[in-house]
Amino acid sequence: MNHIKKSIQNQAIGLFPLLLFMLLDNFFSYKLSFIIAVLICMVSLLLYRVLSKDRVYQFLLLPASATLILYAVFIFLRLDPVLFIYSPIIIEVLLVVVLAVIGFTKRMVLRSLRNSRSPGYKKTMMRTALNEFYFLTQIIQSVYTLHLFMILFYTMLPAEMQGEQIERFLYRYLGMVLGVAVIAYEQIRILMMQGSLKKEMWLPVLDDQGKVVGCMARSVSRSASKKYYHPVVRVAIVYKGMLYLVKRGRKDFISPEMLDYPYRQYVIYRHSIEATVKEAIGDLAEEKDVTPRFMIRYTYENEKVKHQVSLFVVCLRTEEQFNKCRHFGGKLWTGKQIDENLGKGVFSGYFEEEYPYLKNTVLFAENFCACNPSPGNSESDLVTDSPIQ
Repeated sequence: MNHIKKSIQNQAIGLFPLLLFMLLDNFFSYKLSFIIAVLICMVSLLLYRVLSKDRVYQFLLLPASATLILYAVFIFLRLDPVLFIYSPIIIEVLLVVVLAVIGFTKRMVLRSLRNSRSPGYKKTMMRTALNEFYFLTQIIQSVYTLHLFMILFYTMLPAEMQGEQIERFLYRYLGMVLGVAVIAYEQIRILMMQGSLKKEMWLPVLDDQGKVVGCMARSVSRSASKKYYHPVVRVAIVYKGMLYLVKRGRKDFISPEMLDYPYRQYVIYRHSIEATVKEAIGDLAEEKDVTPRFMIRYTYENEKVKHQVSLFVVCLRTEEQFNKCRHFGGKLWTGKQIDENLGKGVFSGYFEEEYPYLKNTVLFAENFCACNPSPGNSESDLVTDSPIQ
């Protein structure tokens, strides 16, 4: 999440060299104002190269630089009378043209990034920054295009409706006000976005080999059906040879209102599977003789999700331990009851895939031990997977 937040910066600050030129043009000659703006732009570009190592992006400096380069062409052509009066307007026109051209590059740039060999997390960060940049260019282009239309409309008004103060404000000050307003708007929007990011659940994204290649917000992942591969943990509760099952929530994304284990949870980005299991079972993790044991890892996939499932089992021995699960409002199910209801829409899709394995391992061992009690013969002897430390 921190990587994503770093790539969401106020790129509207890249307009600063152009806004500075518009301001200085009111007090100095357009050539001196241009030289100062170019120097500031060059310093900003050098600073940008340093900051980009920490994934701080200021892509808007590029169209600002292109605008100044095009303005230099006007100086080279020696259009002094025009530049003396209309320099701020010319800067706006050139900026709108540059941003319009940049808008056509969006698909090509994003496709090139998608096909690059950069690590997944770097591509995610860069894509986030580029999306912000292209979103911002559309806003800036629209704002300054509207300003130029306002000036055009003003020139069509009768002479008696025009005034020197109005003209000066439209030609020399309104462009700066609009630029500052865009910077302020973008800063407020980013603060709101970062506030929502803090509340978002960030999930690791896995490749086909199960390695973490990036992260994704759960809300975004759910909007793109099974596009992203996420890890989850599930913990089966066994007591007296029976499975404790509860009804899933009515608003659950997968298998709503179907029976499942009480403990199931996404693995959060930068959290380990073992830590997630302990967090999921809560108070049970504090019991000395309660040991979650890893059983199997498999891929669960349907029309909505693609999950790497790590299945664990906890075998409870005392009524006191079992009472810590009863607040879920479920009940114990025998193997026979489960067999009779399989495939009837009673159990979740996850459970129906896992049950055959549980039936032939843990439940078999529990029932065997119950029928043949003897010292040293327990479920822990038959299930040899190492416990979570």
